[in-house]
Amino acid sequence: MQCICAVPEEEDKGRSDSRGEPSYELKCLQMGDHHDMADSANTSDKCKRRKVLYSLNNHRHRLRLCCTILSWVVLLSLTSFVIWLHLRMEGLRTEKDLLTDKVLKDAQLLASLQYRTGQLVSEKAELDNKLTYGICEIEKLQNTSVVLRTRLNDVSKDLTDKGSTLRTVRDRLIMLGGCDNCLIRDCSDAKVWNALDGVYPIWPRNFTNALYVYCDMSSEGGGWTLIQRRLDGSVKFNRSWQDYRDGFGDLAGELWIGNENLYYLLSQKDYKLRIDLEDWDGNRSFAEYDSFRIESEEDNYRLRLGTYIAGNAGDSMTGGNSTFQIFNRNLNNMQFSTIDRDNDASTKQNCARQYKGGWWYKDCYSANLNGLYYKVGKYGVKGAPSSPVQDGIEWFTWTGWYYSLKAVSMKVKPAAAL
Repeated sequence: MQCICAVPEEEDKGRSDSRGEPSYELKCLQMGDHHDMADSANTSDKCKRRKVLYSLNNHRHRLRLCCTILSWVVLLSLTSFVIWLHLRMEGLRTEKDLLTDKVLKDAQLLASLQYRTGQLVSEKAELDNKLTYGICEIEKLQNTSVVLRTRLNDVSKDLTDKGSTLRTVRDRLIMLGGCDNCLIRDCSDAKVWNALDGVYPIWPRNFTNALYVYCDMSSEGGGWTLIQRRLDGSVKFNRSWQDYRDGFGDLAGELWIGNENLYYLLSQKDYKLRIDLEDWDGNRSFAEYDSFRIESEEDNYRLRLGTYIAGNAGDSMTGGNSTFQIFNRNLNNMQFSTIDRDNDASTKQNCARQYKGGWWYKDCYSANLNGLYYKVGKYGVKGAPSSPVQDGIEWFTWTGWYYSLKAVSMKVKPAAAL
């Protein structure tokens, strides 16, 4: 009998559609006689092999399906991972942008702080400098305070001494009673009571109050009333008419007694004039005139000067003994001039403005004791202060032009006094 393996159509169709495991069994159909057992065995082996192949195909199919499913799972996983990675990248990019902005802001803040730090360092250095300067100024003020306190003590002592002297003078005046001729009219009168150089009160005729003057009690017999003095350039002499009229300076230093005071002083009696000069090498000279007075302000304090009678400085005021006639500028009878009142004889210029001081100019001078104070002898030359004009303190007949004297003084005393 022959065995044939057969598969029912319905069951095969169901397996194919559902892709599941076969639900049928192979059936061996017996065909023919049992005469050929060998063929039957072969047929059975074939059926078994077919069954094995079919089973392998099913396994292969299931494996393929599993692979497909796994592929989809992996693909979906990868897709999800890519999406997650993309989202993560976006998040990191956003965080990076935020961090970048923060870093930029921090950098700007750092730059601002560095700039402010630099400003603070500069301000601190400036404050340190100011503090150092302030400390120096305080030390200077303290030193100045000590000096001023010392000077104040000296002045106080000096005032006490002068007060004592004034009380003595007052007591003596009281003792003299109403003796008009016994009043101290000038320094020659003061010498009777005191022979020391210094400041004294005098009472010229027609003077309401006392006039304080400096008395030279040591030069040529003493009793000289100082009317002008130059020592160190501490007082400006290029001044107005009013200043020269009222007087200016320091009684113990540089001064001009004042033309109005001088007029009243010289109106009392006949006076002689002495001019003392000193150059920058320590050499000294003088000039003396036998009479000296001035007119009132109505005549612009016109100078009335007598004869040059003594001295080794030469006559630069009247030029009477000058051998240089081209420079003979006689100042006698000239009116007083200042920068704001031109009374000189020059038609070209205001001599007071040109030569920097009030004086009895003609056109213009051979002597000017109120010019600029140069702290050097020669000026207007190489290596010395420059000036286009001779505007220093000059006495031509002794030192020539462009030589400014170191010290000068003008003083008067009664012509009859010794």
